[in-house]
Amino acid sequence: MSKTSQGKGSRCFILYVNMGKKDKKKGNPKSHSRQINRKVDDETVNYYSRIAATLDEGFEGQEEQELFLHNVFIQLEKEDIHVFMHPSLQEVLVKLTELSSIEQATKLLQILKENTEELLNDGKSRKVMCSLLLQVAEFVEKDIDSQRSEENDDHMEELKDVFLEICQSLKGDVENVLVVKTVLQILGGHVNISAKELGVKRTKTAWSYTPPIEFIQTFHEMCDTIFSLEDIEKKVEHNKASMVLTHIFPLLHKVDQAACHKFIRKYLTMSSVLQDYEKFLWLVSDSRGSFLMQTVIECSSDEIYTELYTSVCKGHLLNLAIHPQANFVLESLIARAVDKDQFEDIFMELKENFEDVLAFNHLRIISSLAKASLKLKTCQMKLVKHLMRAFHCFEPEDRQGLFVPLLATLTTYEVYFGIEEGSDKPTKENPTLGKVNIHGSLILQTLLEFKNPKYVVNSFLQMTPENLRNMACDSSGSRVMEVFFKSCTVTEKNKAAMVDQLQDVLQDIACSSCGSWIIETMWKELPLQKKTDIVKILAKHERRLSNDQYGRYIHKNCGVSTYIHNVKNWKEMQTSSQKKRKMFQEILEAPDIKKKKKKKA
Repeated sequence: MSKTSQGKGSRCFILYVNMGKKDKKKGNPKSHSRQINRKVDDETVNYYSRIAATLDEGFEGQEEQELFLHNVFIQLEKEDIHVFMHPSLQEVLVKLTELSSIEQATKLLQILKENTEELLNDGKSRKVMCSLLLQVAEFVEKDIDSQRSEENDDHMEELKDVFLEICQSLKGDVENVLVVKTVLQILGGHVNISAKELGVKRTKTAWSYTPPIEFIQTFHEMCDTIFSLEDIEKKVEHNKASMVLTHIFPLLHKVDQAACHKFIRKYLTMSSVLQDYEKFLWLVSDSRGSFLMQTVIECSSDEIYTELYTSVCKGHLLNLAIHPQANFVLESLIARAVDKDQFEDIFMELKENFEDVLAFNHLRIISSLAKASLKLKTCQMKLVKHLMRAFHCFEPEDRQGLFVPLLATLTTYEVYFGIEEGSDKPTKENPTLGKVNIHGSLILQTLLEFKNPKYVVNSFLQMTPENLRNMACDSSGSRVMEVFFKSCTVTEKNKAAMVDQLQDVLQDIACSSCGSWIIETMWKELPLQKKTDIVKILAKHERRLSNDQYGRYIHKNCGVSTYIHNVKNWKEMQTSSQKKRKMFQEILEAPDIKKKKKKKA
């Protein structure tokens, strides 16, 4: 060791020596499969606990850290395989794998390869395995982007070889979902492991990169092997196996769509799902089977999707809609509709059953219908009318003005007004708007983007200022108000009318954490005349705004103080600001104009 290394790395080196971990093993450190102690002693656990504490404390410099890790990895490579399985050591081992060099990672992968079966049989050790495997993707990605030396080439080739050998041992494995999923993602070049799945915090868990050719080849080989298993049909009916397929299809869709469609077709054929509605219903009645079918629908070709819809879904949509698990499949089915005709077919089957869907609280289905209707530009007015009927506010006509509060709170007309069964008289007059439901909010946001949102807009403009304030100050309701002012299909006249409706409660909205965003949105979207109306109202409450934690931002951004002292300067500032925004918008839209010209040419 050089003098420099001894000086800078002395604390690190002494710490390693004084940790009290004695090397009790002799001989070849790679012979782990023959040297297995069933119990990890307290001394070893304490050793790695002190390692964790040192890592948390940090180091004075990079050289000190490298020396410390060098010593720790020398010891880790000698450990009994059961150290990797100890529940209290998972977090520190994941940290160490993240900090490993390419040589250190290769040596640990070699240990993993020689003990794959035993490690896979232990649920705890899979987290460490996955973290170590993710290092392969990181090193390969860095290797592609950097200039390599001959030494680095040798290390990289060794790392790849060991990793690919591990992949070979996992071919046909449909039981170890997390490990197989991780390996497939690394091979396919699309890594996305959630912290929840890994169970331990890791800095980098999601990214894409260009994998080497041999990785892609191995990826296809692993997929081929899984779908060629003799008992794959029975395995798929098992929860774990279905989860592996749930991860394979989206990856295949990104890597090779033709192969993805081929394997989806093979799966649907071997599982008899396309020929047997009862088999289809049985599959989607299970939570994981439902998730698998959603994935199939989202990744399938238009041809396969249409066949699936016409074979086993058409005519049974209500059954799917009210089922506690199958309703998620229907949601994906609606979102994936190929064209207007197909969506209209789905809509016609469901339109009379909106109230049943709402009664089962399967609101995402209604939300999916609204989004698909917006995207495909069809059935929009019909959808709104059937929704109003479901909330009992389409007829008589004077109830239509209550559509927004009813949908926002997801209550029928009778419940909202407290009308008892057999009675026509409401027990509540002008009920106060309660908490806005998030699904009601999402549906309303979509309806406001429809080509003609007249029923929603008219209902908004009939709400009392107090209820509008309650909606604007609600976390879910404020989103609806934002869309109202941003929507291209809500006319300037109606936006101006909304400002008039809000004039008595603007100061309350401005002093709310959610409501202040509404004022910001109004300020960006409205013309100078309506801005003047707003600032006039806010100026009357100047002191309250300037003393409120949210109101002070509105006070500043709307130039309330400037308006009070010099109206002319305020108008000049607003006009200048408006011109800048318009110019910026034109710059943003310029590329789209050029593209359109090229297409015409």
